Amino acid sequence: MRKVKFMRATPRDFPAILKLQSANYIGNLSVEERAEGFLSAEFTYEQIAEMAGDIGIVVASDSQSALGYLCGFRCDFNHQSPVIAKMLDTFDSVQYDGKSLSSYKVFIYGPVCIDRAHRGRGLLRGLYDALKKEVAGQFDVGVAFVARSNSHSLRAHVTGLGMAEVGEFKVKGNVYAILAFSIPFGGKP
Repeated sequence: MRKVKFMRATPRDFPAILKLQSANYIGNLSVEERAEGFLSAEFTYEQIAEMAGDIGIVVASDSQSALGYLCGFRCDFNHQSPVIAKMLDTFDSVQYDGKSLSSYKVFIYGPVCIDRAHRGRGLLRGLYDALKKEVAGQFDVGVAFVARSNSHSLRAHVTGLGMAEVGEFKVKGNVYAILAFSIPFGGKP
């Protein structure tokens, strides 16, 4: 694999992000493909641009293409998602490290997507570490949600990255795990 760089996405990266998103969206995958992980939501070009303008999007790329991306945004970001809204409603009752999530400065982690041909090569860790550096000193905790049916992604985040599962919620019959992780002060993941 060629040398990979992790950096903030710019508008020139948005078409590649949308292409990766489409290739990994649950509605575009067979049942067999879903077992390798999937995205639960699709975003428009405009929404990607808005996220990039908030906390940002980190992209993993080599000299030829984008290999993966990770979004991050503030809790008050105009996400227009009933799933995120439901998760945010749990923050008073869900505990992380002995305190409710609502007592921390929290940002939302995700979605994250890695090209299927490049999974298992450390890109998730690289994206995660790069995003943590971006938000160090601004937030205490990152929070993600993963569909329980997406066991590949749950394993990657809990076992692979060490995120803590702190709760769950349901939307339209789908069950989602809430994951949390600490942000080190000063940019050292």
